[in-house]
Amino acid sequence: MTFLDDDNPNYSKLDGELMQCALDNAAERLGLSDKNDPELNTLARFIRAAFIIGNRDAAAMAEFAIDSVIMRRKRNGAENTAP
Repeated sequence: MTFLDDDNPNYSKLDGELMQCALDNAAERLGLSDKNDPELNTLARFIRAAFIIGNRDAAAMAEFAIDSVIMRRKRNGAENTAP
């Protein structure tokens, strides 16, 4: 997923660049390099959620998304190991 779509009416080019920066940072820190990895889309949705609620700091958005994905991984791991 990319936020660098010039035709997106929901946010400006600058907003898209901000979210893309946060996404790239978060993906790198989580070791997500495959653009087809479904977890990358999940990460992007958390980035977008942080933006929608008013966060305009790329590092903070990335941190929020990373924490959210890690929590999701833990929750899904616990669900997969339940008796």
